[in-house]
Amino acid sequence: MNLADPLGAATQARPHLRADERLLWAAFGGVTGYDVRGLDEFGNPAKSLMRKVGSGLADFAGGVVDAALSGDEDSGSGGTGPKPKPAVVVFGDRSGLLAEQLVRGARPALWVLTTSRLLLLRVVVPEEPAAEPEKSLLGKAIGFGRGMAKFGKDVAEIVTDRRKTYGENREGEPVALREFEEAASLPREQIAGFAVDRRGLRMSLVDGSGFELRFGAEEPEAFEWLLARTNGAV
Repeated sequence: MNLADPLGAATQARPHLRADERLLWAAFGGVTGYDVRGLDEFGNPAKSLMRKVGSGLADFAGGVVDAALSGDEDSGSGGTGPKPKPAVVVFGDRSGLLAEQLVRGARPALWVLTTSRLLLLRVVVPEEPAAEPEKSLLGKAIGFGRGMAKFGKDVAEIVTDRRKTYGENREGEPVALREFEEAASLPREQIAGFAVDRRGLRMSLVDGSGFELRFGAEEPEAFEWLLARTNGAV
């Protein structure tokens, strides 16, 4: 492990486990793709479906187009560079099934399978600080002076700090956990089964929808290992 690397997925996931469940595996996610009838690869209504939209839904259709062109974060669309390969592909024979409902709007960054459930975690986004009330001219001058003093103190601390840094990590300090929160979860009772196919580990849900789990791997051995972990064999 490079000292600049963040902590591993399993380490990040464990604080979010319940006392009655055991971790089977955890993996960092990325772009979510879609192989769902009626949706395009980004999870937006397919063009053939949009052409059938009546005038009463014109505003909705326009909003979908705007989201697709602007590169909606949930879909991974947009941009002029090469498309990133999806870490997970949602599949289903129609829209609105369990798999799509689980990830829609969740923005999962960490996928976790336990003995009790599939758990999706997302990164906590810090809240924007509240805007300060308008100050008088004298108040602004005092604030400016205090700000300059703090700036000088911060610069002095940086100059005199001889500790090495490794990415976001600093010598002599514990490697920090990233802040995650639960985005969604699915009980194991709603998971019908797992199987390895040529592109990933296929997780099928009870309604026929599911996920193709790739997580950046391409070797069949990686998916066989993931299946073994799923079954508790390793």
